[in-house]
Amino acid sequence: MRRIPRLALGLGLAAVAGAVVVAIVVRAASSDAPPAPREAQPERCAGLPAEAARSCYTREFLAAVEGLDDPRPAVQEASDAAWQQGGFLLSNCHGVMHTVGRTYAREHEVTLATLMDYLPQSNDPGCAAGFAHGLVTGVAPSVDPVRPRAAAAVCADAETRYQRYSCTHGFGHAFMRIHGGRLASALDLCRALGPGAAPDCAQGAFHDYWFAVIGADDATLPEEPVTDPRRLCGEQPEVFVRPCWYRAYVDNRPQGIVVDSPEHLDLLCEGLAGLQRAACITAASVIGPPDPAVQLELCAALADAADAEACVRGTKVQNVLGEPIETYVQLIGGCERFAGGVRGACYRWLGKTLAVLTDGRFEDSGCPELSSVEARRECVIGARSMEEALVTFS
Repeated sequence: MRRIPRLALGLGLAAVAGAVVVAIVVRAASSDAPPAPREAQPERCAGLPAEAARSCYTREFLAAVEGLDDPRPAVQEASDAAWQQGGFLLSNCHGVMHTVGRTYAREHEVTLATLMDYLPQSNDPGCAAGFAHGLVTGVAPSVDPVRPRAAAAVCADAETRYQRYSCTHGFGHAFMRIHGGRLASALDLCRALGPGAAPDCAQGAFHDYWFAVIGADDATLPEEPVTDPRRLCGEQPEVFVRPCWYRAYVDNRPQGIVVDSPEHLDLLCEGLAGLQRAACITAASVIGPPDPAVQLELCAALADAADAEACVRGTKVQNVLGEPIETYVQLIGGCERFAGGVRGACYRWLGKTLAVLTDGRFEDSGCPELSSVEARRECVIGARSMEEALVTFS
């Protein structure tokens, strides 16, 4: 409420009466105004049990963006807090910010036409990407399902390759909401975006599906869900198999299994073959060690070359976001521990994903620093493919 200045002693009775009227008007106007946003205090949520912590972080970050015409500085503060606090918040901020972004979009009447005014200008796959996906989910009511490609065309206006990918992924979430959680219908809309975007859109749709399975982000399904990824992903066409598996364990981590050995990877994917096994190995790799360099060591310990290559696709290069270029070079240099074709595939995949993180700069600043002709060549090939569908990325 705006404070009325203290009245001077010399004011007459009429002036006092006028001031009282002004005060009443100001109070009335203020009562209709949205509450002022406040700085989030995520530290008060640390140490709570998982569900209580998730609810607490959601409340804190919602309060921080409430009433803001531009929520992006508050989203950046949430990202900074997550990286600083680590632990549960860093691992779960993406999902928390889904809810925050979707709620913000609804309360601020964000539409497809204004979406780009609110999307975070960040390559952070955690809080910022979660908020972006929530925003896109929130504009679902303004998307014409007859013209999905025209709707998703707004993603081309995003500033970086990562942000374009994140926007496309968000439309997968939105398509699920448009069709009330009907996966097949959402995937049809993703397919309409064309081969360069369909797999990344589909990953968003499967992400929303797994949200619904665990009851997150108000996602729902119209019928009893298939909760076994072997069955769900086994029913998908080839183009959607990897996106289906990629999210299967992230949101539904198998109980009692910590993926820190080749045996655990094999246990999760036992009995599968071909593309289904490869996609499963990637999904299992994603929930492995958080340090991507340690992930590569785990992948290199796999005896089967196809398994090792699939494992590399789950490497969480996003976890070194913001590190010096030397860290990126050291990470991709770990590909030298692989043999033959897997080594080349490793250089290409990490070259591609590191180029996404740096919006293409890694091709010129990182690939030339590698120690062998093969490494430099394959790294450049990967970096130059970054505009293609990413398929297994977050």
